Amino acid sequence: MPQRVLLRPHRIELIEKHSRFIGVGFPCQSLDAFKRHKTDLEKEFPDASHITFAYKFFEQGQLQQRFSDAGEPSGTAGKPILMHIEGQSLADVVVFVIRYFGGVKLGAGGLVRAYGNTAKQLILEADTADHIPLIIIEIFLPYSEQNRLDYLARKHKAMILNREFAADLKVQLQLPEAEKSSFLDSISPYLKK
Repeated sequence: MPQRVLLRPHRIELIEKHSRFIGVGFPCQSLDAFKRHKTDLEKEFPDASHITFAYKFFEQGQLQQRFSDAGEPSGTAGKPILMHIEGQSLADVVVFVIRYFGGVKLGAGGLVRAYGNTAKQLILEADTADHIPLIIIEIFLPYSEQNRLDYLARKHKAMILNREFAADLKVQLQLPEAEKSSFLDSISPYLKK
């Protein structure tokens, strides 16, 4: 099954035996992005009983995957969240579930269900799409070929990240991995050797 990604942040709220569970999902591709989201949620919900999470993303080609129960009994919060991320084949995502204790203990099984159901509902409601692996390449070409570069970049779904103007034009592009060969074949006659 192909990997899927969240297209935009999404938030839901469920109540389980007077406890309030707030699920928040973000597209996430780095540990720095995860830390920013976590800090923002800690500021938004400073009086929450628990802020649990699970994430799964590829940073510099390496799988980064982790979960946290954030003080709940071991395996009752973060792990069920991660199981739903994996069960829906999501990548480049972090899912937080914030809990406000409602006065009634849920027990280990109840916690697993509540955290898992919050993550499941969030993922099912969120806008997702197939994950397209992207790569970054760097090319050098004469200034006279800028229009051709712009045309080929659009044709091959490439995004120009940076242009440096020196003796030649140095361009950094991000494009779908599947487009790399055909893009390079198309642009290679015009590149500086």
